[in-house]
Amino acid sequence: MKNTITLVMIVKNESENLGTCLDSVRDQVDEIVIVDTGSTDNTLEVAAKYTDKVYFYLWDEDFSAARNYAIARAGGDWILFLDADESLVCEPGQLKELVSRDNKIDAYMLPLDYPIAKSTDEYNRFLVLRLFRNNKGYHFKGKIHEQVVVHNHEVVGLADNIFIKHSMISPKERNRKRGRNLTALKKAISEEPDNYFLQYYIGVEWLGLGKPARALPFLQSAYQNLTDNHLLFRAPSLRYLLICLNALGNYDQTICLSQETAFKYPDYTDIYYLGGIAFEEKAEYKLAIKWLEQAVKCGVPPVIYSHMNGTGGFLAHYHLGFCYEKLGQVDVAQECYERALEVNDSYIYPVCNLFLLMLGRFGPGYTLNYFKKKGYLKKSDLALTVADLFFNSGYPGLAKGCLELLEEISHKTEEVVFQLGRYNIYSGRFQMGLNYMVQIPEASDLFTTAQTHRAVALLLAGRFKEGRNLGLEMWKNKMSKDTARAVLTLSNFMQGEEILRYPAKVNDLELMKSSITLLDMCYHYLPDRDGQRCPYLNQVISILEKMITGSSPDGYLTLEQYYKNKSNNLKEFFNYKFGTGGFMA
Repeated sequence: MKNTITLVMIVKNESENLGTCLDSVRDQVDEIVIVDTGSTDNTLEVAAKYTDKVYFYLWDEDFSAARNYAIARAGGDWILFLDADESLVCEPGQLKELVSRDNKIDAYMLPLDYPIAKSTDEYNRFLVLRLFRNNKGYHFKGKIHEQVVVHNHEVVGLADNIFIKHSMISPKERNRKRGRNLTALKKAISEEPDNYFLQYYIGVEWLGLGKPARALPFLQSAYQNLTDNHLLFRAPSLRYLLICLNALGNYDQTICLSQETAFKYPDYTDIYYLGGIAFEEKAEYKLAIKWLEQAVKCGVPPVIYSHMNGTGGFLAHYHLGFCYEKLGQVDVAQECYERALEVNDSYIYPVCNLFLLMLGRFGPGYTLNYFKKKGYLKKSDLALTVADLFFNSGYPGLAKGCLELLEEISHKTEEVVFQLGRYNIYSGRFQMGLNYMVQIPEASDLFTTAQTHRAVALLLAGRFKEGRNLGLEMWKNKMSKDTARAVLTLSNFMQGEEILRYPAKVNDLELMKSSITLLDMCYHYLPDRDGQRCPYLNQVISILEKMITGSSPDGYLTLEQYYKNKSNNLKEFFNYKFGTGGFMA
């Protein structure tokens, strides 16, 4: 059998990821070789379900040594290397077809998609050499960020319609890995100070940790010293350098570098996008539009370039909308925002701009009908976002209306149920809101907040004894104990008891914070025509103000600052609506 393929992996404590990875590739390969470097979870048990070729390697802080050890145990004609937090994306038989296509090719570069934000479909795409012939002397080199060494570039091909997808990892885990990588990279570069590949990797790690000032000299050195013979590294060095300069506010340098490199790499979309962002930050909106439109014209760049998904699509359209809006061209801005959502309706940021744009121009009722007609409210994430915008703009009844369609099409997720409860309560439909809130299970992350909203609803509805009983129930939960004290104090006073019965401390910051939270909830109460009017609202607000001022020597200042913030938020909205913050009316 010719052109057999062996999947080769090194793993450590990857029980959560390994099964998903192996499921993605098991039908594409003929053999699976897994080398464990010291797992303490059940990684070995997971591996054993897929292959009997599981080996142990004593970890010596050398990734290449471990990978080469694994290669030596592979029997296939081709080697495919994956990490446990990656998956192979291709059609059945497609990988075999690729390796059988051209006898002159010894290795293939595969695109790797690394997600930035799962919810918005933003990811970076790189080319990585992960598929190569076995028994031809090809091996990994480098203790950290190891690479397969292929000296003759003519035997390296590019895979099409096959790519590797990296799983989304938590910020905490990502930072842990970056810290580990930096430690190894610093050690490696002390031995090879003129290794520009290592300098590139160090720059990327520092940038990923949010330290652009530390990343800058490494990325500058890598870009200046790597040539187009190493475009796989020079292109991302350039892109990250532009990102780094923007992050540091060095927009003029970004613009100069973008202008210089756009002539050399005229089809590299990300140059135009990042240059456009620099012009936008400098409030030079007409120039920003020219650069962003060129990014859209380029679209997805050739695969040889490191690329961030969306720079020639939804991201560029969104920023074009912002620039046109700043220039007062609101109709064009609206079209750009709509186009961004057409390309990627998971990228919700244009929704916020569209909401403010439509609300300022046409009012709340028209705005709700606009979002309904565009079909945006059929998608859960978009509907929840629009609903939240209505709620925070003082229209809880319209917020409720945003989610009614989701209810009809059976998208009643826990989040939707919770928000329907919230919007019903603050639009004056207390009982309907309570009916939704009691559906939130105790195990839910939303449970404690749901209880707080229930307490507010009961007190505003004049059901003080029920409010007190709920407060006692909340008292039993450590997570809601402070809020429970505020609820109990408030409910007791509403029944004619002394307000200072519960605050036993002179400086009761916890009670003050909880009272501020309850006060803010009460200010969201704005019943619509069909909602229930509340005769207790002013009384509840007055008592909460007394609880805030009486719970701490700083209580008066805290309350004053709260009202100042509310006033400033209102001013910002009116500025946007009437032109000074957004479009020119």
